[in-house]
Amino acid sequence: MKETDISRSIIEDYTKRLLDHLENDVVVVGAGPAGLISAYYLAKAGIKTAVFEKKLSIGGGIWGGAAGYSTIVVEQKDILEEIGVRTKEFKGLYVADAIEFATALGYKTKQAGAEIFNLLEFEDVILKNNSIQGIVLSSTAIKMANFPVDPFCVGSKYIIDATGHSAEVVNMLRSKIKDFHLEKLGEGPMDLVKSEKEVVEKTGEVYPGVYVAGMSVCSTYNLPRMGPIFGGMLNSGKRAAELIKNKLK
Repeated sequence: MKETDISRSIIEDYTKRLLDHLENDVVVVGAGPAGLISAYYLAKAGIKTAVFEKKLSIGGGIWGGAAGYSTIVVEQKDILEEIGVRTKEFKGLYVADAIEFATALGYKTKQAGAEIFNLLEFEDVILKNNSIQGIVLSSTAIKMANFPVDPFCVGSKYIIDATGHSAEVVNMLRSKIKDFHLEKLGEGPMDLVKSEKEVVEKTGEVYPGVYVAGMSVCSTYNLPRMGPIFGGMLNSGKRAAELIKNKLK
């Protein structure tokens, strides 16, 4: 065994995966619950999908449940059961272990055929003649160091903004497109019932080729905070996948 062989195997494998996904049907920005479940359903349908996450770990806020307690709650357990996560009933709700949920979601998304890249940060979209062509990415480490290094580009027909509270893709569109119809981002005070319902209903296309899912929907449409419940985020991600599948058909 040679040290350089280990390095070569890592570099060649990663480079091949990245090159294979320089062109995609869909790119998902953000590997939280909504982003991963949308990628799962897209890839399961045979749609070429890549997920880009700026952090080292995937799963977004799943790991901490609420206030660091590693338990998550949903109203419906169908999606959790589909990806093999065990649940227990509690007063009409279902609770599951957050670590089991995060790891199962990542595993099932990869097994479905989606590619997940971490430590890559969304910077911009590729837009030509008002048509989305893909996204612009930078290394998270380079961005954190604030080095003046140019990014690289990944092609895609559709983008899902699943970046959570910050709604990074939508926020970028607001800052650069003069006639973009959304004036502000941000969530209102807590109203779990209203938010759980509307985060799914308002999941959809906010700009030709750009969809919002999960907490990005809350920020985009100024919905109430939803708190530590994950069913709306999962159903939102599933709905985004269904809408895009219909467009691609």
